[in-house]
Amino acid sequence: MKVAAVGECTIDRYVEQGIECVGGISLNFAVNAKQLGAAEVALVSCTGTDPAATTVRARVAMAGLSMSDLASLPGRTASQIIHLGADGERIFPPGGYDAGVLERFHLDDAALSKLRGADVVAFPWFRQIAELVAPLLDPHELATTRVIDLLDGADLGPDLAGIDALLGCSDIAFISGGEELAERLLPRSRRTRSLIVVTHGSAGSSALVRGERLVTAAVPVPQSETIDSTGCGDAFQAAFTLQYMGNGDVRAALEAGARRAALVLRHLGATLDDG
Repeated sequence: MKVAAVGECTIDRYVEQGIECVGGISLNFAVNAKQLGAAEVALVSCTGTDPAATTVRARVAMAGLSMSDLASLPGRTASQIIHLGADGERIFPPGGYDAGVLERFHLDDAALSKLRGADVVAFPWFRQIAELVAPLLDPHELATTRVIDLLDGADLGPDLAGIDALLGCSDIAFISGGEELAERLLPRSRRTRSLIVVTHGSAGSSALVRGERLVTAAVPVPQSETIDSTGCGDAFQAAFTLQYMGNGDVRAALEAGARRAALVLRHLGATLDDG
């Protein structure tokens, strides 16, 4: 399976711990996909020319990801400030995200041509990189499976007003929220081709398939082993996608996602070590 993760790679700065880790939604998805057995995984993103760029590029190379689509522009690599709660829950403070050179990075014709050869193109959608991923929303641009991460839906507008257009441009759509969100989206699942997956954190996950809701529990992790929730959602999405693309079994995909997220939760940083 050929997978392309389009969007962001970042340096995650853990304030209280005083450490930096490589992260970013797209990089996290790509690393997990590669570790889970995808034959070829490309990260289509951009670093700056700062010391963080060297760190990010070393992680990409170590993970065995294709480097040919990882661009470089003068300036700062994207970064995210992270606070960790006592329970391992990561907190992104207001104003803690710096898109850096991603504000100037665009998908050119060569990049789009390569993406057409992928089996899966996965990308996040949020305000700071909406322009970057906009070409992927063109229904005529790609004939491949498109997987979109809507995060917590905060940038979709009041009452998730912007979600319908995005569902129409994706085959699998992930969004995080509680059971109330899953119930609100259930009617929408009846009129969209997109498989909607709502992740509930420690409360499990729901898949909404043409008006039917399938629910799977999270894999329990003892409090003593709960380290860092950063990247758990990205790991879930990668595992779900590969499982679902393999056999089309939604429930098995939910369970695969839960298992992968539980592993990342036991680890400081957004991805597991290679090997």
